[in-house]
Amino acid sequence: MQKITKIFIFSLLFGTFFQTAQAETKYVTENLSTFLRKGAGEQFKIAGSIQSGEAVTVLDRKDKYTLVRDSKNREAWILTSELTSTPSSKEENPKLKAQIQELTLKLNRLDSDWQQRTAEIQRRGKQAEEQSSKLLEQNSQLNRELEITKNKNRDLEAMLDAGKREIAIQWFIYGGAVLGVGLLFGLLIPFIIPKRRRNNGWS
Repeated sequence: MQKITKIFIFSLLFGTFFQTAQAETKYVTENLSTFLRKGAGEQFKIAGSIQSGEAVTVLDRKDKYTLVRDSKNREAWILTSELTSTPSSKEENPKLKAQIQELTLKLNRLDSDWQQRTAEIQRRGKQAEEQSSKLLEQNSQLNRELEITKNKNRDLEAMLDAGKREIAIQWFIYGGAVLGVGLLFGLLIPFIIPKRRRNNGWS
């Protein structure tokens, strides 16, 4: 007797394990009213109703009915046609909302990164423009200073040329004066020296 009891308990446990391993999830279709029955047929009493879109666990199938377990841990039979493998909008909406929120966060991060990069590019562009303006101003200043230096060099060269001409003229005048004095002295010497000789002879 004990052996038969052990076999029965083992068979019951094995059947429960096999039934659990084979369990699958289905979703109640989104009809207005879906009833649960105590047995696999219309002749069985209604055991209650179940909300559309709710996920249930399939336990067994018989004819047009399927034995399910709902979120309230109730086990009852439901028409197989009232079940679907596609998650209902009730199940999908939270997922979609989560995906939308995730995508929104990513878009916000991308937008923030883009704005930061745009601001950095604008800042660098403005800085480059300011540096370019400074370089152009420095270049203009250097060109003005170079032009002033060229003008000063031209003035100095003109003054140097004028000085050279003035020195040459002065030397020319000085040389002419020396030559004129020499000639005059040369003409006067013959008159001076013989007169002295005659005076010496008379004495």
